[in-house]
Amino acid sequence: MTSCDEMTDDALFNLGIDLNREETVGGAIDRTLTAVRTTLGDTVITVWRNRNEHGSNPENAQSPEQPSPPLFGSERHTGRSARIPSPDAALIKRCFTADAPVRTDGVAGPIAPDDNRWLPRQELFVPIDSERVLSVGWDHHDLATALDEAAVRDVLERAAGSLAAALDRISSQTRDPTGEIASDIRLGAFQQAIEDAADGVAILDDEAYVYIDQTHVDMYGFDSKQELLGRSWRELYAADEAARIEKEAFDALERDGHWQGRVTGSRPDGTTFPAELSLTMVTPSRMVCTVRDVSDREAREHELALKERALDEAGTSIQITDPTQPGNPLVYVNEEFVQLTGYERSEALGRNPRFLQGPGSDSETTKRIRTAIETERPITTKLRNYTAGGEPYWAKLSVTPVRDANGIVTNYIGVQHDITEQRRRIRELRNQTERLELVLSGTETGIGEWDFSTNTVTLDATLRETVGASPTTIDEWQAVVYPEDRERAADALRRPIETGDPAAETIRIGTDDSEVTWIDLHTVVSDAGDGSASVLAMGRDATKRSERVKWASKLFDQGPLLFVQTRAVGGEAVIEACDRSFSDALGYEREAVVGQPLSEFYDDTSADSLQTDGYERALSGDLTVAERTLVTTDGDTVPCLLRAIPRTVDDEVVGTDVLFIDISEREKYTRRLEAVFNSPHQFTALVRPNKIVTDVNDTLVTRIGVDRSTIVGEPIDKFPWLNLDPNHGLTVCEAVNRAGDGELVQTEGELQGPDGLARIDVSFKPIRNAAGEITLIAVEGKDITVKTRQRQHLQVFQRVVRHNVRNDLNKLVGWTTMLAEEPDADCRQDHLRRLTRIFDGWERLTNKMQVIDRAIREIPHDESSVNIAEVTETAATAVRDDHSDATIAVSVDATDETVSRWLTHPVTEVIKNAVAAGDREDPYVNVSVRQVDNGWLQIVVADDGPGMPDIEREVLVTGEETPLQHGSGLGIWLIRMLVSVLGGEIDVDVTDTGTEVVLRVPTSSANRNLGLAAPGQMS
Repeated sequence: MTSCDEMTDDALFNLGIDLNREETVGGAIDRTLTAVRTTLGDTVITVWRNRNEHGSNPENAQSPEQPSPPLFGSERHTGRSARIPSPDAALIKRCFTADAPVRTDGVAGPIAPDDNRWLPRQELFVPIDSERVLSVGWDHHDLATALDEAAVRDVLERAAGSLAAALDRISSQTRDPTGEIASDIRLGAFQQAIEDAADGVAILDDEAYVYIDQTHVDMYGFDSKQELLGRSWRELYAADEAARIEKEAFDALERDGHWQGRVTGSRPDGTTFPAELSLTMVTPSRMVCTVRDVSDREAREHELALKERALDEAGTSIQITDPTQPGNPLVYVNEEFVQLTGYERSEALGRNPRFLQGPGSDSETTKRIRTAIETERPITTKLRNYTAGGEPYWAKLSVTPVRDANGIVTNYIGVQHDITEQRRRIRELRNQTERLELVLSGTETGIGEWDFSTNTVTLDATLRETVGASPTTIDEWQAVVYPEDRERAADALRRPIETGDPAAETIRIGTDDSEVTWIDLHTVVSDAGDGSASVLAMGRDATKRSERVKWASKLFDQGPLLFVQTRAVGGEAVIEACDRSFSDALGYEREAVVGQPLSEFYDDTSADSLQTDGYERALSGDLTVAERTLVTTDGDTVPCLLRAIPRTVDDEVVGTDVLFIDISEREKYTRRLEAVFNSPHQFTALVRPNKIVTDVNDTLVTRIGVDRSTIVGEPIDKFPWLNLDPNHGLTVCEAVNRAGDGELVQTEGELQGPDGLARIDVSFKPIRNAAGEITLIAVEGKDITVKTRQRQHLQVFQRVVRHNVRNDLNKLVGWTTMLAEEPDADCRQDHLRRLTRIFDGWERLTNKMQVIDRAIREIPHDESSVNIAEVTETAATAVRDDHSDATIAVSVDATDETVSRWLTHPVTEVIKNAVAAGDREDPYVNVSVRQVDNGWLQIVVADDGPGMPDIEREVLVTGEETPLQHGSGLGIWLIRMLVSVLGGEIDVDVTDTGTEVVLRVPTSSANRNLGLAAPGQMS
């Protein structure tokens, strides 16, 4: 027979689980008797039941002075064959009035020679419910050798309590048979209709299911009706959702008798679904529930809303006609159509798009459009249309038929691009001199002339609009150029006069405090023949040519920019022109660069990337920002970021404009920005000092649930998703201003998202370029639920410690009592050793608590690190010292990586658990370390033991814990808590050959860049 230790806890815990599934009274009693006998050993266990069919109050039982037949008889028993008389009325009365199990001296008397039954010499009785009593009997010798009566009492009380709860549940399911039969009769006529309905139907009595159809069962992800009958409706919803339903529905049910609303159901596999729920009261305790899954409907509504929004925000005029109606009328136009044509939707819908044509519309073009529609073919053409006010405009029109699954045309989609301004510019360019047309090559650009002999500047309307100013002198022009670019801009204008060669530069227009416009400036010397010192230049707005280029521009405000133009010759990128910054940076004369393949100036890796698919992607506009390495004449390398933009002439791609950004002096700056945007554990936005958001990371977009396009380019204080704590007396704008002045601002706030508000620590950090200027402000937020999680860990540890100490105290009482009464010196020595082991265990527990306490306080501020090889070897050595019979193999495939010194504690605990698993001889444990991602290490501890128990595995992987489930000790919780606080994750794989515990932890460099992750984000 065992004492009430962990084995007893497991047996009684499993009994509770089994009883929850039991459906019959007899089955519940049998399970309880088996569990108690398994725990207590060679005893006889009996359930006594009141023989009176209608029951009676045991407290009113007759006294011994009034003899009567025993009230209680044996209903079930297990154990040794025994001769046990029924308890008398006095014993039953004591049993029901006592605060603890009642002990008797058992049965006395002789046994017949041919009777092999035994008499229990002592018994304990404890009530189950008003009708039943549980007893255990044993021989005197059993108690004298091994039985701890206090432990027996504890087992008996806990088993009786679990059985009582099960019997009450089983009886409640069969209660009120008359009402249930009546309900079945009423449902009978409609049973098949209910089962076949698309809606789920159920009946609840006192909030528990007494009837449920198969649709309801399937909808909530269960396998059978029996899984739900008798269970509460609350188990089908998350806790917060159940609380919301109760708050909203129960008042309405009490007031009106019915309620209907939207809910979110939860399935056993963790998935959820939207539903419409209807509740109707039919009696004070009974209600009818119908539920409808609206997942498909919501998905369709969401898809339609997205498509309509996409059409309305497309930025180009879209119209849809219906050829199945007479006259093929318009059935949809977007907002851009209204803005372009001047016709309101009500004026346009129902009419054929021909109403946009007028006296200047080309008849041949309109005829081609009609022919294409009649023959159901797509067409793209240019035509002249007229607005509602009679103003003509030119449009590039694309009409495409839309067919159904049978190939029948159901609609035509027309897309109009307003090319009026484009055609005006083309006409203006055609009026320029032949030399200017050659320079401009038909591109949509502005034109200007800089005359140094007269100090005058003349810009056409297009370039004035691009520049945003109308300078008339060279000094006024210099004033509108960004201060850091003025020298390069002046050089681009002077160089053609000095050398006779064209020049090209990409410069910025604007001041330090204004919005910046990027312009590609291409200059050529004027050939007027009058000896004047003037240049002609074309300027093209480069700000909007690519989101990636804008990103690069913001990222490297002060970076050296190297610019070349290439032309595609036989699929190869050949340099057609380059500015002086490119040739000077590599140590070449410009003449030696022009005409050479671009790959000649790359290292081998970059050349391979260019020749495989890099140039093809650049010509198609598909190339993202890429890293390339240029090589100087001396063989030195220049690391760069590259972005190539397709260059077109007469709507044909002929080459690329290539922008290189020298990042050789910016690596630290780059790493900081990459860390900001690669972190999955913090919310980040990049903001200019003027409060305009330039970029946000995916974590923030996901958390606040809005499109990136609605944030980027707008002031940070325009949106309500970030609010600072008013108790700190600081607004978002004030925090940005202070960061723009060079101050690191740290405060707290709330982040609004679709899942509600999150409390965050938020910082506003100035980011400086190589020149030391603040060009960006990183707004970073971390979820401070980590503090709550740490408090939760401490609460768990307190429960675990209380549980362990309580068990140890029970053992101490037993062993000290036996030590005091034991006359044999050797036996006393054995008892003393047992006591010493308990005290040693308390010392180890105290040491672990100290480690946990220090970790919670120090890890967030401790940046010290050690080599991962030192961590694993230190942990393995510590375990080898305590387990000389164990073989521990260590292999490290990331010897250069460092980690927090605190990682030594959980690694030691994992190895120690692996060695001790199953108490086996000559245990073997293999510890391996490798790098799995940039900044992440994977530590695998594999043993050949019997497999980690499910309770310990759940604690390590999920951190879940209940008052009845404390893992196997504080060591398991130490592993879980420290790895979580260090920003890591844990996984456990149990196989036939043993257990693998996998720790995935960040390196020291990753933790410094990203900040420690909250345990809640890893669990």
